[in-house]
This record gives sequence, C-alpha cells and structure tokens, in this order.
Amino acid sequence: MLASIQQKFSSLVHRHREAIDEVVGSEIAEGIEAAVDTCPSKNWDYTITFKGATGVPRGDILSSDPFLEVYLGSSEDPEALSFVTGVEWNTLDPVWDATWKLVNVADDTDLEIHVMDKDKMKDDTFLGKVILQLSSKLEGTQEHTLDIVRADGRTRGQIVVQTIANRTVGKAANLTKPSTKGPARYSRHTSYAAGALTRESKFEFYTYRVRLYHLLDVFGSDPEQYQHWNENYDNAKRIFADSLEGRNIRNALRSQHSYLYRHSRNTVYGALETASDLGNLLHADRLKADPTHDLKMILFTYSIVSKSVYFSETGAAFFQDFMSKHAMHANRANEVMYSGEFRLFMDESHNGDWTLLIDNNSGTYAPKKEDLHKVKEAFQLNFPDLVVIALNHEDDYLKEIRAETKRIEAEQAAQQKQRFSLFASMSSKPEEAALEA
Repeated sequence: MLASIQQKFSSLVHRHREAIDEVVGSEIAEGIEAAVDTCPSKNWDYTITFKGATGVPRGDILSSDPFLEVYLGSSEDPEALSFVTGVEWNTLDPVWDATWKLVNVADDTDLEIHVMDKDKMKDDTFLGKVILQLSSKLEGTQEHTLDIVRADGRTRGQIVVQTIANRTVGKAANLTKPSTKGPARYSRHTSYAAGALTRESKFEFYTYRVRLYHLLDVFGSDPEQYQHWNENYDNAKRIFADSLEGRNIRNALRSQHSYLYRHSRNTVYGALETASDLGNLLHADRLKADPTHDLKMILFTYSIVSKSVYFSETGAAFFQDFMSKHAMHANRANEVMYSGEFRLFMDESHNGDWTLLIDNNSGTYAPKKEDLHKVKEAFQLNFPDLVVIALNHEDDYLKEIRAETKRIEAEQAAQQKQRFSLFASMSSKPEEAALEA
C-alpha cells in the first residue's frame, strides 16, 4: 500500500509544482524576492539585530526573564509588523542576538521596542520601552546603545541594536507599504508528562509556535472573514455553548493550551529562513535515529491564529482526552484564519525537496476548501523554497494516506501494555465519549 501511495503522490506533486509560481507572482512575493534594479527608491531595507541589554529593570524580586516585543510603527496598530525575541531566563543582562529583516520602510518610521518580563502563570510584565527612528541617518552599518524608558518616565538599563540600512531596490520598491523578509521566529515547548504518556523515547512531547508573516495580507484583517467555529458540528456546539458545560470545556481547553505552550527553561527559541530549517526543527532527531523513517506518516495538527501557527504531532494516545485538538491549539478562539492537518517530508522524486502536504481537516472550524490557496500562499511567502500542496480533506489521496497512518498507529498502540489518559483532572472529554476535532 505504501508503494501505491508513493506513486500517487509523485503524480500529484508533479501537477502541483507547475502551479507554485502562481502564488509567488503576488505583490507581496515580488517585494521579498531578490532583484537587481538600478533605480533605488526613497525607502529603505533594514537588517536589524537585537543583540542584548544590560541592567534591565527587575520584573521579579531579584531578577527578570527578559524578551523583546518589537513593532514597526505603533504597538497600538493591529496591522503593524511585529517581531519577538526568545526569552533569556533569570538575568538582567540578556543576550538575544535575534535578527529581523525589513524592506521598503519609509523615512522617519519609528521602531517601537518593548522590553518585557516573561511570566509563566500570568500576563507578561512591561519593563520599559525604546524608540529607534529609522531614517536616512542610519545608512550603512551602525550600532546603537539605547536607554530603556520605564512606564514612570525614568530610565533603567540599555539595549544594544545593530542596524544595516540600504536603499530599497528592485521589485520591493514597487510595494505600497513596508514588508518583511522574516525570518519566521519559533518557540518549541516541551512537556515531559505528555511525553511519558505518549511513550516518547526521551519522555518529551513538543508543541510549536511559529510566527508567520504576511498573514494579514493573505487572510485579511477582518475576523468576520476568518473561519468561524462550525455551527453545524455537534462537538463545536458543545464547546462554544453559552452554558455551564460550554464554559467548563473552554476552561479545560485553556488549561491544556497554557500547559502545553508554557514558557520555561526547556523552551527552545530560534529562527526559520528555509524549508530545510523547518524540516530540521520537526524531524532532525527522528532522522538522526532512523534516516529511513517515512516522514509522510507523521501527522501534525495545526491552527493559524493571529500572527502564528500553533501545532503539534498528532497521535491517538495523546489526543484521546481532547474534545478538539484545533480549539486547544487555537486557545478556544471563536475563529481561526485556518486549521487542519499537515505532513512535512522530503520528496525523493524531486531531489529531496522538503514538501508540505497540508489540508483543512478540522471539524471544529471546517475551513472552506475554496480558501486552501490562502494557507498555501502563507507558507510559500514565509518559506519560498518549500513545496506546498494544499488538498481538501476529502481528496482520495489524503484518504488513502490517512488510512495507512491509522493502520500504523494501531500497530503501535497494540504494542502498549497499558493505555494512558492525559490531563485526567482537566479533561475536556464529555462523559459519554471522546469527541474528534
């Protein structure tokens, strides 16, 4: 059966690769392509590296867990481009060394930098702010040491930022607004309890958050145009019902989301610029242990919400107590930009290109198949060298590969001597039966 699936996939990927350039022809993609042009614009391209800080304000009694939230323009503008660094734990002298690449930025645009303290059990704490004006005065490579201004107006500590500024040239100069070349920042969160329950070899279970750019360009900024929870699906009705049961289920989903996406010293932060970066993030350990592993059989569940895609590997043992995998990843949001399942693997028939096979298989939100091109475009804009194939969940090829995946999962489950139940104290599963996403 695996041979039949591979043959069908090879035919499928041939057809879809011919259509890849259709997306890359958009205005956004043109702006982020490398291009040579002899007529520079009046705007600027920036490579900005947030190196670190010294003497940041304390967020706790003795120290802080500092990170940066950065906005191109005002932080109050919901459509402003934004960036976030990783967290440096228990220090007043953090080193982030995180880089953000911007294109077509107008003269005298403010870069608003918020210094934040990560709190594990409550909202993050604002420690202070820095404003760096991006203008022609920053041409070339410069390093800036900037005072951190606290909410009371006093200064405490400094951050160090390096800027490399050049005039915008090529197709990016035709953009009507600033854009970004990334990279996509990620955080990988570790749950040892979930790892033990799913029998992971290292007792580690990972959830991922990847901040994707261009989402508002692709999906729009009006939430009414997003994928509202499916009012024709009984499970979704129970989750989002204005009732005691609905509120309890949503509280359970929030607890599950908070637990699986909590930040700690085990959280890994980094940047993704290529399809290979994404593939190594999800599969490097697996391939190291077994280079012949069939990655096509590894299934992930995802939800795209606001500025990020949230996802984790899917498995019957792990998700048996979740009323909705997608609502959990989306933190019980009423609507998502998109959701479903995906597989990421190297396609041997095309020189080992990393290929994303993504669908709309989510009962909770039931994303429209007519919008599959949007999720494809979003990933291609963030990873131009990634082959993206977006299929409706009812596609015959997906049905075959899904059946094969379930068969493999059943074999693995049969080898277990004991079944486990995750989050028994906060389960969102109703008494009658577990409900599928």
